[in-house]
Amino acid sequence: MKVLIVNGPNLNFLKKREQIYSCNSFKKIKKKLKNYCNKYLELIFYNSNCEGKIVNFIQKNFNINFLIFNPAAFSHYSLSILDSLKIFNGEIIEIHITNLYKREFYRHKSLISLNSNIIISGMNIFGYFNAIDYIIKKSYKY
Repeated sequence: MKVLIVNGPNLNFLKKREQIYSCNSFKKIKKKLKNYCNKYLELIFYNSNCEGKIVNFIQKNFNINFLIFNPAAFSHYSLSILDSLKIFNGEIIEIHITNLYKREFYRHKSLISLNSNIIISGMNIFGYFNAIDYIIKKSYKY
């Protein structure tokens, strides 16, 4: 089973950014996730700092069963990404490395949540692993 893992702006700079985000690079996180679930799921990673590229990627892959999506700053204002998620046929698991409600007030609202089936926030990179666990358990009916 294929699973999309899409990350928005500046997540390609994990480890180089503030430590509240992660002490791991995104390359290291990808490797850990692949090793964690390689016999169960095929992970397809995509990262972009460009809103339109994320929209195009979601549209191109609208029939995949699961999307693990960390929209980053696009969470708070991207109507175009929200609209592209409306055509996505699978389940959407929204991830936030930090707890949005312990951040600046303008980060407390996520437009993307309007189309998300599940929201995981504030678990650092472990949120990705929790999303993977959910998908495996749901797909293989544990």
